[in-house]
Amino acid sequence: MVSSLVLVSSLLVAQDAKVPTKTAEPKSDPAALSPIDEAVAAELADRVRRDEAVTWLSKPTQVSFAETTLADVATFLADTHEVRIRLDAVPIADMAFAQTTVTLVTEKQSLAHVLNRITQSAGAAWTIHRGDILITSPEREQQLHETRVYRVGRLLRLSAARAVLPGPPAPRPLNGAGFFSSGPIQASHELANDDLLVRFLTESTSVPWQATSGEGGTMSLMKDQLIVRQTYHGHEEVARLLRFAEQALSRAPGSPPLLVMPADEATQFARLQKALRREIDLRLVQTPLPEIVALLHDRLGEEVYVEQSEATKQLNISSMELSLTEGRFVAREALRQMLSPHNLTAIIDDGAIRITTVDQAHLRQVSVIYDIADLLHSTDDLSALQSAIQEGTSGPWQQLTGEGGTISDLLGGLLVIRQNKSVHTEVALLLHELRQARKEAVKDPPTPKTADLETRFHKAKSKDEAESLERLILTFVSPATWDVSGGRGVLRTAEDRLIIQQTKAVHDQIDLFLREYQQAKPIGAAAKQQRLPTVPVC
Repeated sequence: MVSSLVLVSSLLVAQDAKVPTKTAEPKSDPAALSPIDEAVAAELADRVRRDEAVTWLSKPTQVSFAETTLADVATFLADTHEVRIRLDAVPIADMAFAQTTVTLVTEKQSLAHVLNRITQSAGAAWTIHRGDILITSPEREQQLHETRVYRVGRLLRLSAARAVLPGPPAPRPLNGAGFFSSGPIQASHELANDDLLVRFLTESTSVPWQATSGEGGTMSLMKDQLIVRQTYHGHEEVARLLRFAEQALSRAPGSPPLLVMPADEATQFARLQKALRREIDLRLVQTPLPEIVALLHDRLGEEVYVEQSEATKQLNISSMELSLTEGRFVAREALRQMLSPHNLTAIIDDGAIRITTVDQAHLRQVSVIYDIADLLHSTDDLSALQSAIQEGTSGPWQQLTGEGGTISDLLGGLLVIRQNKSVHTEVALLLHELRQARKEAVKDPPTPKTADLETRFHKAKSKDEAESLERLILTFVSPATWDVSGGRGVLRTAEDRLIIQQTKAVHDQIDLFLREYQQAKPIGAAAKQQRLPTVPVC
């Protein structure tokens, strides 16, 4: 076969030689890549390896380390799962980093959760870099950036089209029958793509950005492509926020809050919340905390652990002895009574119940998307509601004190709040009370029956005057009774005509308003009539 191919090739060359042609330019060898092409190919290969490394993070992992060095920890995890886990060569130059020890016992948690707890205990960090799981220093982790492109076209369209904030009452388009539509007013606002989306993401993520802090990642929007340069964990936050924001905008206005969390973690979170609502019998008298942890693990059937960090090591909380009077308690309440006198608390984190200091718990922030479209009547309501949340909760808030949680808005009536669990509870309760107050306010004025409504017509001097009168009447004459505010009254314009369906009492108020409007004197006219004659000065 090889000789045949050589023969055919020779014949083709001979045939070409018989025809006089210009000297052919040498063709580039497709196998010979330029240095830039080779670098791009290497980066693309690293991305494939990165995607492979991401799949490793869900591997069930059970470890028991007692004063084990980071180097040995990395070797054990790599050998156990047959994955690429290594220490970063840069901080290893300081040998103290490689010799940092870890004490940790976990049951079957995901590899990602185990890595979180290992690095938390050692004051280190982990990331995915060049297709490997890399254990490094927190400072180094913040320097390892990569660029990704996100398609955000659907999010932008939903933001611009879905229940955007209502503006002042405006004429509605005519329907096929020649009358104005009675459907809900929707303002035709366009999304300020660059400003709003970028601000939303920078305020709602925990990673640093050059636009806000002068260092960190960068972000820019080119039509419907969002170009982001960030760390691995920063990209994970951005991707989740975009996905959940799009999901929230696809739902009906005023839908329940969305916890911005991967599906598997959300399932674990719900399971652990259920465990903390379980009733248990307890009686503790100066019982060491490790024994209490083991007892709670037995009663709840879930992993409970004491955080190993610099803050907890300084307080030596593992050696604390706690007491609790005998009784039957909800697990959450039992933990609160035991821990709060020592400025400790229990939170759900990394697939388990973590006992930590109150200060450390406040640093554990999660993002929640609140749909407040049903609470907004105008653009002013949005800023007022944000201020009410910041001033009506314990905080702290970055916008007020420079530290703490953040609150940002996205068109479509969404608020994205990043805060600790206790403040989220306060926010949810505040929004619940606002909705209850609104329901009660709607019930206060008697709702007129359809039979109580009558239709009247008024003629203005022009179409423009009719539209101006529509806005004035809706604003100054029984504003709560109109359909745009939840009432039954209807006001429409058709050319220079006002078409009004209301109760007789409101019609009488409208007639009085129109009479005073028509009889209004020019500004200053009354003053001219009452002006006293000028007295000459002698």
